[in-house]
Amino acid sequence: YMKKNTESLKWKLCKAYFAIIDNSLNDEVTFEELIIISKVLPKDAEDIISKNNKDYNFFFLKILLSKLDAQTLSEFKIDIAEDTISNTYEKILEGLTLRLESFLPYRKSFKILSHNSNIKVLNFLKLIENNCSFMFNLLDIVEENQNQGIKTLKSLALNIVFVRAINVFLTENGNNLDSTVRNLDKYLRDFEDVGYMLGVIKN
Repeated sequence: YMKKNTESLKWKLCKAYFAIIDNSLNDEVTFEELIIISKVLPKDAEDIISKNNKDYNFFFLKILLSKLDAQTLSEFKIDIAEDTISNTYEKILEGLTLRLESFLPYRKSFKILSHNSNIKVLNFLKLIENNCSFMFNLLDIVEENQNQGIKTLKSLALNIVFVRAINVFLTENGNNLDSTVRNLDKYLRDFEDVGYMLGVIKN
């Protein structure tokens, strides 16, 4: 129960954090603001985040991305369960597009967080890069019983593809994903061509 409660408080604080950034268009968020917006008790909030930790950027991005990724993977699993028509390439593209769609409501915040300094951009990209587990789980859903070594290689390559797409994602506005998905498709095709060449991907 305690773990569940902590997760729920974390998510409340995380939602408050992104709401503040979205409204203030500023990446400076104070502990006091977080308390007021999230309605989490100061003591509980202190247990979750250190009051001295003024840069909440990395902390809350991590929580947000893991939540969005879990939701995306479960949605994707349902989507392709009945799909007997799409090939592996199309399924992977669909999974990555779903992931980008889940980022859309937070695009304004992501831009603000990655705009002010290169370190913040790197933080954001580092989080995405570190998150090979999303790609690994995606591949698990798309191609069952595949060699673990090959799956690891593929997930690393897919991460590189995705990080390149995220750079485009951060330049688009509103709810538009056209340019991002177009580029994602292109990067994915390039990766697929190299994969065939190296024998990592079979026809």
